[in-house]
Amino acid sequence: MTKAQKIIETLQANGFKAYIVGGVVRDRLLDKSLGDIDIATSAHPEDVMRIFPKTIPIGLSHGTVIVREDGESFEVTTFRAEGEYEDYRRPSDVEFHDSIEEDLARRDFTINAMALKQDGTIIDPYGGKQDLLDGIIRAVGDPFERFQEDPLRMMRGIRFHSLLGFTLHEDTLAALIDRAHLLEKISVERIREEFEKLLAGAHAEVALKLLIDSGMSKHLPHGPYSLDKKEYDFDWKILYDDVQRWSGFLLRIKVADPYDWLKAWRLPNQKRARVDSIIRLVRSDIDFQSPVNLYMHGLESLEAVHKVKAYLGEKPHVTIEEMRESFTRLPIQERSELGIDGNDLKEICNRKPGPWIASLLEQIEQRVLEGSIKNDPSEIKEWITKCHQLPEND
Repeated sequence: MTKAQKIIETLQANGFKAYIVGGVVRDRLLDKSLGDIDIATSAHPEDVMRIFPKTIPIGLSHGTVIVREDGESFEVTTFRAEGEYEDYRRPSDVEFHDSIEEDLARRDFTINAMALKQDGTIIDPYGGKQDLLDGIIRAVGDPFERFQEDPLRMMRGIRFHSLLGFTLHEDTLAALIDRAHLLEKISVERIREEFEKLLAGAHAEVALKLLIDSGMSKHLPHGPYSLDKKEYDFDWKILYDDVQRWSGFLLRIKVADPYDWLKAWRLPNQKRARVDSIIRLVRSDIDFQSPVNLYMHGLESLEAVHKVKAYLGEKPHVTIEEMRESFTRLPIQERSELGIDGNDLKEICNRKPGPWIASLLEQIEQRVLEGSIKNDPSEIKEWITKCHQLPEND
């Protein structure tokens, strides 16, 4: 917070108002760890760039400049009022002005519409501090207008429901149900970002239920969704990254082909492949201590499978610690550790390169992992010769 205060002091010394705003004020009042610190000021962008030696203009038309202070970046944005939202994301015009209260009026929820003064007092024109105490998520002003302007605010509301466990105010919830169809106007990438944050919340289960019961899931890719009805307390805290959480969610809604299903969510191909692989392993009866499985799938993947199974209420026959111990005892943990490589095989077998090399290496790996031969070049060569593993000529 000290570096941000230094920026505020500099702006004030140059005759401008400046405050810390947004989520960091909320999290400070909740005694939570603080994320990125945003600053609102009466200074116009050109003033900010004149005052500070290191700046990056990232949104001059909307009043935003990044100020670099001792190696850190802070978004500094001019107080503004906004015109009509023509694209369900950004206002068609922005008017800079001198009022922090007017600036706070454009924000989504009261708990995010507070400003922190230099002396530590809070500017709170919309009752955000009381809503924090009451555990309420309430839109600033008319919720129907707020969600009409930017429908993604509805996803943000559900996300805060998940992260904080707060209840949506009845008027805000009514507007969310009424405006849910507008989510179809929003890019999948923006929705996905909020959805992944929702799944990471401590109250993800109740948030998902609200997402479904409110009708919002009808307007998401492949929606609507239906969660399984197990009498089980699904603990999302077991899952520690996006891949595991997507896997748990897709298993809950019984998606047959995860890789194809996630394409509509615009997930990167690599992440889609990882989710698909984990789900297929969860659905299989995998032996977590098999040397071949540990080697072939890798410890990280099998730990993810173990956690997803635990999330679903299944109890793997081994602990993650036992699985890790089994992995450390493997004679090899990756192909580069094998005592022989493709070039060696070409020389031993006196053959040209081809698919046979990969096939023979896999056989050698399996026998080394099983312990039927040692990971020793001479012993591997002896096995190839003695067991008639010399491939036939092409």
